[in-house]
Amino acid sequence: EIKNMKFAPAPAGLHPGDRILWVNHDLFRHTATAIDHSFEIDLQPGQSGGVILRRAGPIPFSCKYHPGMKGVLTIGR
Repeated sequence: EIKNMKFAPAPAGLHPGDRILWVNHDLFRHTATAIDHSFEIDLQPGQSGGVILRRAGPIPFSCKYHPGMKGVLTIGR
């Protein structure tokens, strides 16, 4: 979830093939953009959308419109 200009903590127990649903509860447009370019989702206020995780390991991400918004998905094997 994206709320109050922050990403909620990433869920635990992620694996390749899992689908992550992003929900933008803010009044601003946000992205969740993987630093390694493995995913990017662009959400208008009130929108949601999903991405499929493709590989194991840590994947740092940020919002390209608000670079101070950051997080990390940790994907196990």
